[in-house]
Amino acid sequence: MEITRASEQHLDEILKLCRNCSQNMKRKDIDQWDDIYPNKEIFQEDINNHSLYIAVHEESEEIIGCIVLNNDQEPEYKAVEWLHEQGKFAIIHRLMVHPNYEGKGIARSLIEFVEKLAKENGCTAIRLDVFSENTKAVNFYKKQGYRVSGKVNFRKGEFLCCERIIL
Repeated sequence: MEITRASEQHLDEILKLCRNCSQNMKRKDIDQWDDIYPNKEIFQEDINNHSLYIAVHEESEEIIGCIVLNNDQEPEYKAVEWLHEQGKFAIIHRLMVHPNYEGKGIARSLIEFVEKLAKENGCTAIRLDVFSENTKAVNFYKKQGYRVSGKVNFRKGEFLCCERIIL
């Protein structure tokens, strides 16, 4: 697997990946993603901002996962009592792994990739939010060393705000 920055040519395949992940979550009764979020415009903006990274299968060259890393914190984050308030923060958004490739370490590899990238860019901590009803994702982030610092509410319900110090 190779992790690389997404470009315009990858947009349709990223949207297909997102649909597969959304349908998989719905099958598991996780009502997190839909036609409103995430959408084509959001992924287009991620590509334009050079913040979307893709995991590409070495043999099939299929996009099997993706992740966004930027500095865009949701306004709701201001109410969270973060552990680490000093320094520069990176924010993880929209981590996806194709359902056929779950459990193969792809999400962990994507996290490790963006953590290294964040460190190289002088960040001292990484923040993210995760849908509280997606217990598999919540447990995944906890296993990666992310600590819950608070909760926020978005359109779909309660999200846990997590962070990891990467000094």
